[in-house]
Amino acid sequence: MSRSPGRVILFVNLPIVFPSKFPKLRPDMKSLKLLIFTSFLMLLFAASCNKANVTPSTKTGTTLVIVSDNEPSSEIIVGICGAVRSVNPSMEVQFYQSKAFDIPQGAYLLYYVMLNYPKGTYIAGILEPGVSSKRIVYKADDDFILAPDNMLSTRIFNYSPVSQCYFIDNPAVLQGAQPSTLSFEEFYKRAIISLISGTSLSTFGSVCQNPQKFTVQEPMLWKDTIKGEVLFVDNFGNCTTNIPQSLTSNIPLGTVYKLMSDTTTLSIVLGVNYSSVPTGNNVCFINSSQRLELSINMGNFSEKYHMVANSKVFMKRN
Repeated sequence: MSRSPGRVILFVNLPIVFPSKFPKLRPDMKSLKLLIFTSFLMLLFAASCNKANVTPSTKTGTTLVIVSDNEPSSEIIVGICGAVRSVNPSMEVQFYQSKAFDIPQGAYLLYYVMLNYPKGTYIAGILEPGVSSKRIVYKADDDFILAPDNMLSTRIFNYSPVSQCYFIDNPAVLQGAQPSTLSFEEFYKRAIISLISGTSLSTFGSVCQNPQKFTVQEPMLWKDTIKGEVLFVDNFGNCTTNIPQSLTSNIPLGTVYKLMSDTTTLSIVLGVNYSSVPTGNNVCFINSSQRLELSINMGNFSEKYHMVANSKVFMKRN
């Protein structure tokens, strides 16, 4: 790819008007005036020929955000970043690593990126256990999103206005190659380049009528039971749910709940933070995101009770 020259020379044609005649001056004064006038013209010409390092105005680059369970230093991430910067040097590329093989947790991170980045952002979700999914492109809330059709886009499809969704199966957007002939890395590299280059989404391939989604338990109070699910698990094993503050605001602190999930049944105390209970005890509280968090004071809740993103939560007062 040719690079733009670093130095631009501008030749400016300046209209020069010579006086029809000079005023009558003493010979020494006339010579002085002519010398000054000639010097002025020479300075103008020199200035017009020495506009060094003039940079043409360029459009501000947009942003590509990659959400993946691959390492930032993996071949696929490094390859994509390099290819994108080669095509569009002004584009900013950002990366967020998701938990390995965890599609529900990755789905929340993908959705959270879409919610928080400016409209017009390009987002690539690359979380594909087994590397056997079809891939799709779509527009959601004016962001352009590319991801595998393996339920990774569930929360975006559920909670955001989404345009028509298309499979990526047209060789024209993959530099002439059939999707099945490309490696995992090469497929995403070529598809992302087509996306950020402004290719119409309908050009990518056939319509995807029913993209895959996992089942979501919406937060609700049903009789005396609070229902919801885990959105994501942090590095300490704390589980943030989709249960909002409004569903617990009238419950007295210190209330003991019986919590049931797909994997376990346990007792948990409603508190204000981790230290509301002794070390090693279960506690739930409204965290900084204004959602109910399930934790063990100085322990790993997710590991102990085998709860992960998309685990269903049912809480009833003891």
